[in-house]
Amino acid sequence: MALRKRLTEEDEDQLREWLGKPDAGFELLFKASTQGYNPATFHQLCNNKGPTVTVAYNAAGWVFGGYASDSWTSRGAYVQAPGSFLFRLSNANKFDPLKIPANTNLQYCLYDAQDTGPVFGGGHDFLVFAGTGYVDHGNFVTANGSVNVGHTYGNGMGHNANTFCGANLNYLDVEVYSIGKRESKEDGDPIEKKMLQEGKEWRKVQWSDEERERLKQRVAEYKPRPCLSVSQVNVLLGGQVGSGKSSFFNTINSIYKGRVSSQAMAGSQPHSLTTRYRTYEVRGERNGETLCFRLCDTMGLEDANTGLDLDDLPYLLDGNVPDRYQFNPAANFSPATPGFKNMAGMKDRTHCVALALDICNISVMPQGAMNKIKTIYNKALKRGIPSVVLLTKVDKACEFVADDLTLVYRSRFILEKVQEVSEKLGLPEYHIFPVQNYSKQTSLDNKIDILALSALAQILGFADDYLDEHYEALATENLEKLNVKE
Repeated sequence: MALRKRLTEEDEDQLREWLGKPDAGFELLFKASTQGYNPATFHQLCNNKGPTVTVAYNAAGWVFGGYASDSWTSRGAYVQAPGSFLFRLSNANKFDPLKIPANTNLQYCLYDAQDTGPVFGGGHDFLVFAGTGYVDHGNFVTANGSVNVGHTYGNGMGHNANTFCGANLNYLDVEVYSIGKRESKEDGDPIEKKMLQEGKEWRKVQWSDEERERLKQRVAEYKPRPCLSVSQVNVLLGGQVGSGKSSFFNTINSIYKGRVSSQAMAGSQPHSLTTRYRTYEVRGERNGETLCFRLCDTMGLEDANTGLDLDDLPYLLDGNVPDRYQFNPAANFSPATPGFKNMAGMKDRTHCVALALDICNISVMPQGAMNKIKTIYNKALKRGIPSVVLLTKVDKACEFVADDLTLVYRSRFILEKVQEVSEKLGLPEYHIFPVQNYSKQTSLDNKIDILALSALAQILGFADDYLDEHYEALATENLEKLNVKE
């Protein structure tokens, strides 16, 4: 997976020296900031890959980790792995390398279990993360890690949590690398392998201030057909927890507010931050006219019996759920629920479904979560409601796109993900839109805006197609044709 490395060339050179392998190359297998601090995902991506290097980055600027000389395999047991070691690369943002060898209790070099991430030593000297209850504090993540250097690694050498990592496990990221052969210059420029040639983009976009303003005006001036009783189209936002569906509304809202906005709750948490059904409106400018669409945010999808209950979905699609309805895990929404909109008409219905998928997690998405995405798509399809996919976090999927968002439609990896989603869902590729939401930025970025506005303009066009298709039913008020509760 073409994720962006944090590891620097200086760091890699130091690791090569410690490993005694001057030609070693490091392939990024797992990146917790994009794929979650989830032991199951770690093992899915890193098992049976041979020796690996785990690198952690904390909020105080320390870079540290461990080298495992044996493969992770989810044995559920300790592993004797001679040659394994812990290390520090940076101390408070200063390059300060330190190697801590395994020098006692070698039968405990690694602990290899399905319910933990990488674990070094029997103490444990360094348990990187465990369980699924990690907490995102905004600027860092805590993930049930622990440090007890001196049991297996650095015994009697005076090392401890302070010298290893500053006694700080507030993570910015954790990465795991496999070790292979370093790519030589004769192998060619990596950008040529990962990117299409200039002029061969798989989707054409004008990256200019003028294009941004043209798209912004096009969306602002959008109006449904004047002969229909629909003044605003409704776009239902769905997706897995942490996929960026709420952040997409915040991105659109930011564009029209002229500043980065966070009206909808968004972030990276194990469970959905959205617990109410919200129909968000966007104003053309502060205290200006409301634009002719609503972005309807709902609970995120989760793997287990939590998150959005798909039994509530028909009522969301058919417009029976009132704004600010508090989802209740103990009771499904039904006609007996207070606030149920009995007389929901076409103006209340969903006119397009937008499913947010984290592009970095497509290939490792649990089957249960993908099945829920497919269920939403199929239920919408049965009603004739168009669906699109917002492929979020493209900046984290390709190192070149991270540096320059205008390269998004030259990225081979992102094109492959579009094709993969199209194949999995049976959705046309022109219904799939790569986007980057505002996350760490504090000011607007035209390139982010152009991607988001381009996607929204297409969504509004598909909503119009739906209204056109049902014009006859609207004209005769024969809405029973559309009432399908399944």
